[in-house]
Amino acid sequence: MLLLLVPLVPLAGMWLFSTSITLGAATNLMDVKSGVDLFGKPAYDLVTQLQAERALSVRFVGSTGAQVELADQRAGTDAALAEFRRLTGSEDARDAASPLTRQHLDAVGKALEELPLGRAVVDTRQYDRVQILRLYSGIIDRAFGLYGSVSGLDDEALNRQATTVLALTEARELYARENALISAAVANGPLTAAERAEAVRIIALQRRAHDTATRYLHPDDRASYQGVLDSAAYLRLRAIEERLADLTKPVPAVDAGQWAADYTTVDGRLYALESAAADRTISATMPAATAILLQLGLAGGVGLVVIVVLALVSLRVARSVIARINALRERALHVAGHSLPDVVARLRAGHTVDVDAEVPPATTVEDELHELENAFAEVQRTAVGSAVQEATLRAGLNQVFLNIGRRSQLLLHRQLALLDAMERRVSDPQDLEDLYRIDHLGARMRRHAEDLVILAGAVPGRGWRHPVPLHDVVRSAVSEVEEFTRITVVPGQELSLRGRAVSDVVHLLAELLENATAFSPRDTNVLVSGQLLPNGYAVEIEDRGVGMPAAAVDEANARLADPPDFDPAHSSRLGLFVVARLAARHGIRVTLRPSPYGGLTAVVLLPRDLVVDGQGPLPQVTPAAPPAGALPAAPAAPAEVPMKVDVISSDDPAAPAELPVRAPQTHLAAPLRAEPVVPLRAGEPSGEKPPRPAERTRNFLTSLLAGAHRGRTAATVPAAPPNAADSPTVVPTPEEPTP
Repeated sequence: MLLLLVPLVPLAGMWLFSTSITLGAATNLMDVKSGVDLFGKPAYDLVTQLQAERALSVRFVGSTGAQVELADQRAGTDAALAEFRRLTGSEDARDAASPLTRQHLDAVGKALEELPLGRAVVDTRQYDRVQILRLYSGIIDRAFGLYGSVSGLDDEALNRQATTVLALTEARELYARENALISAAVANGPLTAAERAEAVRIIALQRRAHDTATRYLHPDDRASYQGVLDSAAYLRLRAIEERLADLTKPVPAVDAGQWAADYTTVDGRLYALESAAADRTISATMPAATAILLQLGLAGGVGLVVIVVLALVSLRVARSVIARINALRERALHVAGHSLPDVVARLRAGHTVDVDAEVPPATTVEDELHELENAFAEVQRTAVGSAVQEATLRAGLNQVFLNIGRRSQLLLHRQLALLDAMERRVSDPQDLEDLYRIDHLGARMRRHAEDLVILAGAVPGRGWRHPVPLHDVVRSAVSEVEEFTRITVVPGQELSLRGRAVSDVVHLLAELLENATAFSPRDTNVLVSGQLLPNGYAVEIEDRGVGMPAAAVDEANARLADPPDFDPAHSSRLGLFVVARLAARHGIRVTLRPSPYGGLTAVVLLPRDLVVDGQGPLPQVTPAAPPAGALPAAPAAPAEVPMKVDVISSDDPAAPAELPVRAPQTHLAAPLRAEPVVPLRAGEPSGEKPPRPAERTRNFLTSLLAGAHRGRTAATVPAAPPNAADSPTVVPTPEEPTP
């Protein structure tokens, strides 16, 4: 549309520019006129009354008379003030006021609030004449600021004339200040040193203001002003000013009557000059307004007619082109909103997509729009082809992960089985300790191999058909962590986990425990506890580490709640992705939160349908409220060391009939104590108690061998013969009777 209307755009721009300038000038004239009516005239009348009240107040402070005149003048000032507030406080005035005018109006309002306090100071004669003069002058200056804010014109010549009128008014105000101070001194006594200095300062300002105000006077007004300067009254006033300004001489004697008559004459002629300049400015605005209206009619009317005609012709010609463009737009939106997302969804679901069937065939090229349609079809073809290639590449990568993971799993299962056989044959404590370490590394490597299987979207091969006790599940997860000795497990309820979730829960807990031990000081422990809740079974993993920022915790919880697709760029967060995938698979909720100890607490909430007891699914639990004021009891420290449950797939025909329980040990000279754990038999309910396995017996005999080794080591160290009275009697207390 813009291409077709290129000749019209510059013309429309020129029309808008000229019209806006014309309307701006007209609006400025109207705003100035309304501003003068609503703000300027009321402010000028108020200033006139304040000037008269100021002169009487300065005279009243230094004498005992003029009280009646001052009261009458205050009444006149109050009437002018009421009219000022009525006009400037109306809604029309507020709407017509510019931001600058509102600012000055607020300043005038605050200054007028000081008027009652100033009058009280005058009545009590607490201020001298200079202070009273400055108090009223400050209020008048604010009013002049308001008057000046509404007199600005865009026309340069008119604006210069309006500025000249305002400058003449302010110069007359300085003359009024001079008259108020000198008249009061003449009537009530000579000027003090401070009053004389103030009078000299005002005289200097008044002369400077008149020189500035008359710089751009009209020739007729300049002649009138020169007549004022040449008048006898002005020359007498100026002579008194010159004697006052000569500080080397005493204060001159001033005739009160002559001074008042001369000032009245000069002020009247200056007011006439000011009024003539104001009338000339107002008269000059009428021709300017007429010229603006003519300019607006020509530029706006004729230009608008031309623009309308050109627009109608262009719209008629462009209708067919616009219709084709809209059809192409609808097609593009449909592809972006429906076709491509549908293709991507089918590719992610594993379906086959035919690129040629998804992209429409090319059309016959007749003009540029047909070329655009074909180009868009080619873009669509490239996008669909790229999505197919991406899906193929992702499927290939997943298959690579899956193959590597499965092969690693197979090798690690064989390695662990070989290690298990070697552990049964070895009797030397040191060799057995090394084998246990290798066994522990193999278990961790198996978990990392399962990470690859999970990344590929498959399920690890380990699994059970029957429930497994929860404490065995937790201890199996602990055994797959490198620093398992730093993990403390608090005993929980005697519950079991359904076999279909055992492998994934062990893997999930192991990832969280690995993270807790890796990011906490080595001299601290990681606490693992469990509790049955109304909506499931919660496992809490609390570390004493450095913690995470609140933003990072929120981001991690969002990923755990809604696991995204795996991004290789975030491989450093592989554990978080694996935990999120495993949790989503079984409806488990994993939440991270700051720990009171400065670290991090991971809460794993297992659904109730995954947790069972010996008799079947768990009943609904309603937690009882603790008594008022009671504190929750701290969990007792566990007496047992975490055990590692070596999990082997029950579907593997080469798997042994029993799932052995091995206790990882870091130093066989100090054997670990293990709580009685019944080994799990594949396909056997956990509620039955099978006979004690040979594995338990082997562990016990290993402990005896370790004790004997310590005895032999101690016997090689020479020591003084002990006193029979001091030698304690050692009674062996084996954990279990020797079979």
